[in-house]
Amino acid sequence: MNESVVKIIPDEIHHKDDRLNQYLHTIAHELRTPFVSIQGFASLLYEEYNDSLPEGARTYLDRIITNLNRVDSLLTDITKLAKISIDKNRFERVPALTIIDKALDSHVIELHHKKIHMRVQPHLPKLNCDASAMVLVFSNLIGNAIKYSHEKRGGEIEIGYSDEEIFHKFFVRDNGIGFKAADHSKVFVLFNRLRNKNNVTGTGLGLSIVKQVIESHGGEVWVDSKKYKGATFYFTLPK
Repeated sequence: MNESVVKIIPDEIHHKDDRLNQYLHTIAHELRTPFVSIQGFASLLYEEYNDSLPEGARTYLDRIITNLNRVDSLLTDITKLAKISIDKNRFERVPALTIIDKALDSHVIELHHKKIHMRVQPHLPKLNCDASAMVLVFSNLIGNAIKYSHEKRGGEIEIGYSDEEIFHKFFVRDNGIGFKAADHSKVFVLFNRLRNKNNVTGTGLGLSIVKQVIESHGGEVWVDSKKYKGATFYFTLPK
């Protein structure tokens, strides 16, 4: 990892990203209308006829509804991804702790339910950034750590920071199930999700969103992990 260079994103790349985001938004919007109709009819079928259906038919209906819920999550995440358009005119200086507090708000119940201990380094800098997009970064990294926490030992998540010469460097570390080194580059690939834990839901878009936001800010993101040894996600932001 070369930590001496700040990545500069040319204007033409921003324009391509904007066009891609517009395409994604249009696709998600066009798919949402027929999807809502199908989901509605499936719900009505379940509510009105589930008790009278033979066992095999109920099983098929349950699978239909389960997969419709997965499509719902996918369309929601595609919409989130499409909305990411980093405009430097919206940049403001915001305390990192304020951003992290907002990100944690959506995970309070999960952290309590799974009895995960959350630690946040107290002395954090102010960031020059798109604050709402950075809330999404921390929220996705925290959510990912919760999702892959170890079920048989106490979960721990730590958010830390180091002050480098020309950039801020943050990390989100967990003691979860981790993954092998060969998969380090795969976790940021669009729609990719590692099959290293059973009964984990998700679309594989969360870490792709993190990568897009950080790189659009001129930073870099990477991960260090070993199987059963937890994972640490790092990212940088120019000062």
